[in-house]
Amino acid sequence: MPRLGLDFRKIGFHCITHFHPDHAIDLIPLLFALNYTVDFRRSEPLRLVGPVGLRDFYEKMREIFGHWIEAHTYPLTFHEAGESRIDFQDFSVETLPMAHADRSIGFRVEANGRSLVYSGDTDYCPNIVRLGKESDLLILECSFPEERKKEGHLTPRLAGRIAREARAKRLLLTHFYPVFQSHDVRRECGAEYSGDILLATDGMKVSI
Repeated sequence: MPRLGLDFRKIGFHCITHFHPDHAIDLIPLLFALNYTVDFRRSEPLRLVGPVGLRDFYEKMREIFGHWIEAHTYPLTFHEAGESRIDFQDFSVETLPMAHADRSIGFRVEANGRSLVYSGDTDYCPNIVRLGKESDLLILECSFPEERKKEGHLTPRLAGRIAREARAKRLLLTHFYPVFQSHDVRRECGAEYSGDILLATDGMKVSI
């Protein structure tokens, strides 16, 4: 984050789609850093949003790391979501279950008439089409090529199908595994979706 000019101390919300390590474990260094940064004592709340079981996940991590990740100077709040809508001061978050791990959810964030939808990990399912309906930016995982499809994950064509059925205005694909190195992901996805297709890279900035 510092390399990208982003200040982790200003994070007010931390959203988790499911409890697999590549989607949840970054919470630990964030909580640690908020306690042990020179000349900084956080007082603003940090709101955690995630699936049912979020508080239990945190408590289990606290059993391991103890006071190092406890919130000493600021309120830490938990918002557990399944098929839910949470209204915050400046924006709303809608969540629906996804076809991946137990209790996986996707997010739709709406503010100022704009919408961003993030699938987390998922297979094709009606809920991600519903969540992504006419979104300004639809962010979908795209883990495997067609010939190596794995249950619980999307391929480029499935991602394109979801974007087409949802009538999303733009599609951003992410979560690529190394097997994609020799694939034209944009072309494969474009067989299903005729809109703007972006491929995520580290440091990318996208306006909504």
